[in-house]
Amino acid sequence: MNTDDRPVAIKHAEHGADTWRSAVHAQLAAAPDHSDFYAITGEIVDTLRSLESLARLIGRQVAGYGDDHVLRDDEPGHDPAERIAAGAHHAEQLAGAIATAERMANLLWSEIGHIAIEGGDEPW
Repeated sequence: MNTDDRPVAIKHAEHGADTWRSAVHAQLAAAPDHSDFYAITGEIVDTLRSLESLARLIGRQVAGYGDDHVLRDDEPGHDPAERIAAGAHHAEQLAGAIATAERMANLLWSEIGHIAIEGGDEPW
């Protein structure tokens, strides 16, 4: 019987993080292989695109959180609306940083995609 009643998005996020940690450990033990680099980098690009979308979505959700909830702050004298605004701003900054990382990963993926290994299996 499954007793994990956490929201599905949280379960998937946790699984994704665990899986990427496992990929790092597996690659540490792997012999360097061009087709592996190409395939893994393609998955990094896809993952970063998804993370950027998720950061933007969370930012929008945070920004609108006070619209239908009574907000309180756990520190006396702090305005929860200011924290919401700051959180939404940070989510947008995070999405921008991830977008930059995705562009760099995509450039890496493109560059190594042009490399042919003599006697090896090319990714194309």
